[in-house]
Amino acid sequence: MVNKKVIDTLYRQFSRPPKSSDELNLSLLFDYAVENHGIFLDEEYLYIGSVDPKSPFAMIPLRRIHEIVEFEKVIAIILPAAIIFLNKENSDVNVHLRMDMDEPAPSLWERFKSLLSTRKATVCEQHG
Repeated sequence: MVNKKVIDTLYRQFSRPPKSSDELNLSLLFDYAVENHGIFLDEEYLYIGSVDPKSPFAMIPLRRIHEIVEFEKVIAIILPAAIIFLNKENSDVNVHLRMDMDEPAPSLWERFKSLLSTRKATVCEQHG
């Protein structure tokens, strides 16, 4: 089952694209998604026919795909800021958009200050 924890793991595990698109598991798309999703591939792009042509997810540059992963009922196409889920049994498509990318990771100094303030609050609660 694909839940938030699994999605977070996919983003973390596949945070970088492969050195070459030849390393992608494109065969999964042809094994499970050609009939239901009208998958077409050329040297630079993956075309998904079951997605509205006006959508930015209808035509994906291969260099932007980090990995293709199979689950029980879907094939996941992992991108830097989204995951496209293609249903293996019909033409349903779901897209997860990664919303936390706009928030910069806290700096070392910010994490240190947060740790100190948390400890200070804990000490105050114990003695107050």
